[in-house]
Amino acid sequence: MPDFQPEPTLFGIKLAHMAAGAMGGIVRSLTKPGGSITRHITTAVVGTVVAGYGTPIGAHFAVRYLASADISQASVEGMTGFVLGLTGMSLCEALLAWIKKWRDGPPPSFPPFPPAAQ
Repeated sequence: MPDFQPEPTLFGIKLAHMAAGAMGGIVRSLTKPGGSITRHITTAVVGTVVAGYGTPIGAHFAVRYLASADISQASVEGMTGFVLGLTGMSLCEALLAWIKKWRDGPPPSFPPFPPAAQ
């Protein structure tokens, strides 16, 4: 039997998860008009980090709902990494806004943002 090489990792994070997150971060950055090259790079880096650490957890739950003989676990992990990379910067911005509200006053309710006026 052939020996299978372990998946390449960087700091214990699968490179495939990081690549999917980076692509998601780049897509998110390109869909927001304007901005500097620094903003584009930062968005891609944040997407990479969020996907790198969040994909194992997110894929665990996604496999439950997307279980099919036609969809491999690697495909679900790639899709989860891309989606986390795509939304990573938004998640971080929302978390920081929630923390700032909490720092400046009583703990905010959940969700941390008031509903939009209708």
